[in-house]
Amino acid sequence: MVGIDIVDIARISGILERHGERFLGKVFTPREIDYARGRKKSMEQSLAGRFAAKEAFMKASGRRLAFTDIEVLSQAGRPFIMFRGNRYDEVSISHEKSYAVSVVIRKDVKKGDI
Repeated sequence: MVGIDIVDIARISGILERHGERFLGKVFTPREIDYARGRKKSMEQSLAGRFAAKEAFMKASGRRLAFTDIEVLSQAGRPFIMFRGNRYDEVSISHEKSYAVSVVIRKDVKKGDI
């Protein structure tokens, strides 16, 4: 199954301003937060991309999942998702000025499974 999501980076910035660490802890893992804080580009841009990937993963899964159960990591500049001990490499994240978008393909979920 395929999932796609787009996120307005300004929306993430606003949520961070209002809710800060509380928002971060509910949505992102410590490794995701550390990665975003260490980026040359804005932390908000990185978090928006990871948020989009989590939403796309849920859409590809066909159900709502806990945000912190889905961990979006990178290896050699390529994103991947860890979920319940399984690695999913079919992840793409892109940023364009005001938006972040992600596409996720889950080969282990078939249309009849949802």
